[in-house]
Amino acid sequence: MKTVSKRFDMLLFPGGKSRAFTMSYDDGVVQDRRLAPLLREYGIKCTFNLGAGLLGCPEPDGFPGKPDLDISKVRPEEVPVLYAGHEIGGHGLYHSGLNTVGSPLAAYEIVEDKRCLEQLTGQPLRMFAYPFGVYDQKVMDILRLAGYQGARTVVSTGKFDLPEDFMQWNPTCHHNDPGLMDLAHDFVEKMFIAPALFYVWGHAYEFDGDGNWQLVEQLGKFISRHGDKIWFATNGEIIRYVTAWRRLEYSVDGTVIYNPSALDVMIRADRERRVVLKAGQYTRID
Repeated sequence: MKTVSKRFDMLLFPGGKSRAFTMSYDDGVVQDRRLAPLLREYGIKCTFNLGAGLLGCPEPDGFPGKPDLDISKVRPEEVPVLYAGHEIGGHGLYHSGLNTVGSPLAAYEIVEDKRCLEQLTGQPLRMFAYPFGVYDQKVMDILRLAGYQGARTVVSTGKFDLPEDFMQWNPTCHHNDPGLMDLAHDFVEKMFIAPALFYVWGHAYEFDGDGNWQLVEQLGKFISRHGDKIWFATNGEIIRYVTAWRRLEYSVDGTVIYNPSALDVMIRADRERRVVLKAGQYTRID
């Protein structure tokens, strides 16, 4: 039997890039009116996670410790235009701690939120963010049944690894991480033996509360200068692409690969060869 040597078939992101950058911001607050277009200006794609039952709610008095912070929510009719070019994710209808309520209420919060947001956007939602970062197996099971493909936690890794389970997707860091720009430089400048994913999350009202809008502007300017080596994608786009790669089917000797998905996938077969595996087709690599 002929064997294949020196093959490693590393995933490459679209365009043959080995790095991907994504962001995620929660709650649908009025500060998104500044953040969403700012990110578009830098060519950055973000997933904005909304609670449909709270859209349009005025909350100008903030929360304990921040009484002057406006955390009012954007209006439902703003959603399609405000978040154009980004992605809408679910965040629970009323932002309840889903592991602290009964299964019927958790299911209602998840499903009704998804239904309302899909009506607003005209698209199926793929991504969810756990309210308060809390969840359990029951919550993950309901999310899967509702058609969600991924869900973000609030546990920062400080790393650039792809998640093993997208339903427990730990981001790289919060935007207030003191090492944010150090991580950004490492992401751009270091050599990686595996595909690198930089994932930043937060709440847009925090930029007002902390008076540090310059953080996102500094990060955006730096990251956008390296677009030749970075794929800017929403959370859902990353899920679809990585899932397509993980579903590739190999012959036992590795010479034939079938891509059953609807997406083309690029791999680095060895040191010299980059190969595009066409959607729905077999590819031979000798």
